[in-house]
Amino acid sequence: MKYLKHSLIYFLMAVGAFSCSQDQLDQYPETRLTEGSFYTSEAQIVQAVNDVYRQLNRTYAASGLVDLYGELYSDNTYIEFSGGSTTFEDDIKAFRIQPNNGLIQTAWNNSYNSIYICNNAIEQLEKTKVQFSNPALKDRLKAEATFIRSLIFFNMVRVWGDIPLPLKVVSADESYTYLREKKEAVYQQLITDLKASKLALPEKYTGTDVGRVTKYAAAAILAKVYLTIGDKANAAKELKEIIDSNAYSLDANQDGKVNSADYAFNFAPGTKNSKESVLELQFLAGQNAVNSNYQQTYTPYHWAFHLPGSTETFRGSGLNSPSPDLTNEFETADTVRKNISVYPGYVNLETGAFIKYPFTQKFYDPNWRYPGQNVELVRYADVLLSYSEATGDPSYLNQVRERVGLPGYGKAGYPAKYNSLALAIEHERRAELCFEFHRFFDLVRTGRAVEVLKSKGFNITDSKLLFPIPQSAIDVNPQLTQNAY
Repeated sequence: MKYLKHSLIYFLMAVGAFSCSQDQLDQYPETRLTEGSFYTSEAQIVQAVNDVYRQLNRTYAASGLVDLYGELYSDNTYIEFSGGSTTFEDDIKAFRIQPNNGLIQTAWNNSYNSIYICNNAIEQLEKTKVQFSNPALKDRLKAEATFIRSLIFFNMVRVWGDIPLPLKVVSADESYTYLREKKEAVYQQLITDLKASKLALPEKYTGTDVGRVTKYAAAAILAKVYLTIGDKANAAKELKEIIDSNAYSLDANQDGKVNSADYAFNFAPGTKNSKESVLELQFLAGQNAVNSNYQQTYTPYHWAFHLPGSTETFRGSGLNSPSPDLTNEFETADTVRKNISVYPGYVNLETGAFIKYPFTQKFYDPNWRYPGQNVELVRYADVLLSYSEATGDPSYLNQVRERVGLPGYGKAGYPAKYNSLALAIEHERRAELCFEFHRFFDLVRTGRAVEVLKSKGFNITDSKLLFPIPQSAIDVNPQLTQNAY
């Protein structure tokens, strides 16, 4: 795998863009190349698109844009104790974000840096004179880069609302002309690009290509775009295509039985790209590999902490601890999902005392120094729950519940407090998908964020549903308008 180094001033801020490409999605860089000597062979262009995949790891990184908005900003988590300064995290958790928040600024910089890398790969593919061994490969690679750019923009428009929308590589001078596009225009561009990507992407891959984006991943994100803008009919169409493909199943471990063991299998160490996985981040365990960083963030900041089954102490960051409110979301019989999502604590091996400090095992990897656990972005359970939301048909929600042995909506034994399908879906998405970066996005999409969080004591108003634009961007170009905050 080789490095490319770009230097640019992007979107009115000095951002050094440093990126790495890879022969496979999880290799580690070995050499460096200048951009002028790259893109001269099919292999190098494939490497450049592999580097585009690394941008997903950036936008979905622990304490990155999606994690901050989807989980830390929600009622799923709280900060019990952390080492070092957590001022920026505390301000996000308390809904008092200021435009100079360092995490928000980093998320903005990283997002546009990643967009640059995507745009560069797309442009190189469009102008290359390289003869590909398979003509369809060129179209597929462009579709992959376009899909990833769309997913990054999708997260940005949901977090910031109106955003600059560069669809090509721009110079520093040109960047001053890119102001905030209306969110409606951004969503329409995403629909156009995701439709085009879907047409050029395959249904599945084999060998070392497993884990790349498929047409069904594009359909899933396109459905999320449609749901976000209130177009349930088109969302249902995309979701039904995924369901009818039979490419995915709740039988994640493919043992012929659909039960709670399949839910657990998704988060077992070493599970990668299961039958339930529509889209997931790819990581590799070991030193000098592309490791994940979620377990560090989502585990206790305690000197005596150790992972289940281990006698070696491991101190996490102490951020994103499961909230008591999330713990109470799980029904009494929902033991498997609760135990994985909200593990109750650990035993101090020196004293024998049980330390009540819940943490999630969704990122569990016993190789805590160099973890390689993949991270789910879209599971088939998400597709089914979204289809119930789009169509009003509870039978798909009930498939998800029946897998873990719970009574279906509308059936005997179903919790009476979720007395509408909308509330049932909200409850099920939280219990099934917590710590998969959906919660706050879900509440905003359904118009429930302020009502739900205010009822739990959060200092939230409509003006706080969007993150502020970083002040550093506005300082450089005052033509960039600010969100209310």
